[in-house]
Amino acid sequence: MAAGSMIPGRFIRRLSIVAVVACAGGIALTGQLWRLTIVEGDSLRADAERRLSRVVWLPTTRGRILDRKGLVLAQDRPAYDLMIDYAVLSGEWAVKRAGRYARRTHAAQWGKLSASERGDLIDRYLPAYTDQVESMWTRIAMSTGVSGEQLIRRQNEVLERIARTQRVISSVRKQQLLDAALARGEEITTEVEKRVGQVADQAIREQRDQHVIVPRMSEASAFELMRIVDGTREIYPGGRGSEPDEIETLPGVSVVDAGARDYPLERIKVEVDLSSFPGPLKSEGVRTIDVDGVGIHLLGSMRDSLYKEDAERRADELQANAVMRAAAITPGGTDRGEYRTGDAVGRGGIEESHESTLRGLRGVVTTRVDTNERTTIAPSPGHDVSLAIDIALQARIQAIMDPSLGLAVAQPWHGDENPTVPVGTPLNGAVVVLDIDTGDILSMVSTPTYRRAELRDDPGAIFQDQIDAAWLNRCIARPYPPGSIVKALVLVGAVTRGNFNLAQRISCTGHLLAGKPDLYRCWIYKRYGTTHDASLGHALSGREALTVSCNIFFYTLGQRLGPDGIRWVYKAFGLGQPFNLGVGQEFTGFLGINGDESNIQIGDSIFMGMGQGPVAWTPLHAAHAYATLARSGISIPPRIVLGETAPPVEIDLNQSAIEEALAGLDGSVNATNGSGHSIAFETGRENIFDLPGIHVWGKTGTAEAPSIIVDPDGKGPEPSVTLRQGDHSWFVVMACDDGESRPRFVVAVLMEYAGSGGKVSGPIANQVLHALRAEGYL
Repeated sequence: MAAGSMIPGRFIRRLSIVAVVACAGGIALTGQLWRLTIVEGDSLRADAERRLSRVVWLPTTRGRILDRKGLVLAQDRPAYDLMIDYAVLSGEWAVKRAGRYARRTHAAQWGKLSASERGDLIDRYLPAYTDQVESMWTRIAMSTGVSGEQLIRRQNEVLERIARTQRVISSVRKQQLLDAALARGEEITTEVEKRVGQVADQAIREQRDQHVIVPRMSEASAFELMRIVDGTREIYPGGRGSEPDEIETLPGVSVVDAGARDYPLERIKVEVDLSSFPGPLKSEGVRTIDVDGVGIHLLGSMRDSLYKEDAERRADELQANAVMRAAAITPGGTDRGEYRTGDAVGRGGIEESHESTLRGLRGVVTTRVDTNERTTIAPSPGHDVSLAIDIALQARIQAIMDPSLGLAVAQPWHGDENPTVPVGTPLNGAVVVLDIDTGDILSMVSTPTYRRAELRDDPGAIFQDQIDAAWLNRCIARPYPPGSIVKALVLVGAVTRGNFNLAQRISCTGHLLAGKPDLYRCWIYKRYGTTHDASLGHALSGREALTVSCNIFFYTLGQRLGPDGIRWVYKAFGLGQPFNLGVGQEFTGFLGINGDESNIQIGDSIFMGMGQGPVAWTPLHAAHAYATLARSGISIPPRIVLGETAPPVEIDLNQSAIEEALAGLDGSVNATNGSGHSIAFETGRENIFDLPGIHVWGKTGTAEAPSIIVDPDGKGPEPSVTLRQGDHSWFVVMACDDGESRPRFVVAVLMEYAGSGGKVSGPIANQVLHALRAEGYL
């Protein structure tokens, strides 16, 4: 059928007959419902009111998600759906209008006519109304470019879907009503079962609603139909010269705003200056990187499928929040924000965690059929959510970690070649940037990432890759042993608890236990066969131990702290605390084997003194711990949503120990013997940090990591394949402008199975500082 063709009247007439039977059955069911006392009189009156009213729901818009500078990260974009009343689709509208016209035209004798005679009169006038419906379909086809065949197909799909739904609901209703009758002691006779069946078959909500027939129309089509959708015309059901009837030009049709969700900054072009890259990667000029999936781990996306849990969560929120309930519930008791077929729901990230905030409330226009009186409740748009994230900084950091630039790729100068990560292998990792004064998360980048189109079209590629695991937010959701970056915290904790005095010195003997050179070794002894005592010419102070990252010094502190003390240190700096950011699954950290901190032994506390053993946390934990150190023991929970602020907590830490730790972190990156000061290339040594005009504190960490092992044939336990093994690479730095008294920003970098903290994560941390300057923070 061509776009301008008319839909066959035979089809409409068949539907009309079905509708007449359904309508008659509905009247009978109401009577049975009363007699069976299943529903109280108030419910019946409410149902009668609904039958006298035409309800049109007005669409709302979802709130926007904004970054800290007001840039739009997520918004609804204009789109329009054409919706039609179920009564028009089923043919019931034509039958009812013909019946109303017949009663009005033959009012004098109507009460004397038999049911058959009344039916004959309705049939006489019915074609005028079915013709109007056919004319409606023709106009829709012409305006939208959707063919008549497609419109019929969509109409049938809606009718068939609703019929299936009603059958399921009727079956459940019938069983519930029979159970209730049995509970009252009634005998289930054939007559009772018949009556219950009639009640169970009553109309469902979908049979009172409008349904999308033409989704996502063009603006031109939508505006053309909007101009006529409320128009009326006169028809003469009894022929020319008969009494006229005024009806809608497009019966039961609405054009509604059905905005699609748009993420305008999901893809950003970033120019990266390569002149500050380490020697082998350095070049003049800039490279332009197309950064995809910017912020997707934080923002989330939308899904069109509805789950039972969505409705349950909505009901729970309404029950718990009186203000929300008052705004959402209509005088008739309907939730204006309830989930309906075709609704989109937040999936992951802020879209999911702030669903009730972002979700708007529909408007509703209720028109009394008998009086044409109209009542309107305007739609309420969803509220915006503003993030602490700077999306431009987020994109810059993600660009820095693009493998094409070489920083996030296994390189020859990284050393200690890893057979599971050969040279040229892209490295996965995470970067967190915190504003120390506020706890604001300025950036949280996890690589690799993905695009929403991939999530829609090929989710298996995202969720089934055990190495890349692009769906995972490595900043907060995966456990990592902290390694040497915790040494500053252990120093402060040991002094605070009285296990170490800042006037004391501890000798680096190469290995902690006399006569056991293969246990508890220092990295300098393991690598070069010497000690830090020999290198420095004396036993080590706290700041010196941090500067050179002496393992023996911190093994000793772990030994002195013991299980109780080491537990206290990690917990004091935030391990085990949920941050409840609302951007997805969070790992809170663990202490002890299998997370049982009660089983920590003295041998464990020794290892935990330098960040190994039964302990794990996330890059966000690392950034938070260093920010707490920079604030002299004031803990401010990190936040990603502006306005959601938890009160700060003061930790009673020894202030002299904090000064000593900051001095050691200063030396680590600025002293020539600092473990995070420089990298050796074939062409000579280069300082890791090269941004002029700023002061940097920092600490490297190289943490032995659990291997990723899989069973490829699923038959286990052998043979198995080791996909990844080796050490994770850490670098945590703090920075401020020269002349400022204390750090302003903290940057935590973690690269998986990448080896040396200084060689791999150091250059990335340096480029993050360059990005902070490029965005005006330094």
